[in-house]
Amino acid sequence: MSADEADKTLKQDLEDTRNDLKRAADEIRVKMHLAGMDAKDAWDDIQPRLEDFERRFDAKADEVGDELKALGSDIKQRLLNIKAKLKSE
Repeated sequence: MSADEADKTLKQDLEDTRNDLKRAADEIRVKMHLAGMDAKDAWDDIQPRLEDFERRFDAKADEVGDELKALGSDIKQRLLNIKAKLKSE
């Protein structure tokens, strides 16, 4: 795989992660009005991290791919945890 192909693959992976995060966050926003305090506290914790990911993605997606992938994975797991809390309430 050439360097250009690797860059395109990394960028596509990051864009896929970004889209997944946006979709999960949108689903959670819709359900937040029914959520209990635990879910709201978890949302308040994750929201700044999601905004940080968006800012960094827009600014430096090509430069910090691995770091963004790790942050994206962390945020995705936290969003899944919030979704699980919302389902159990």
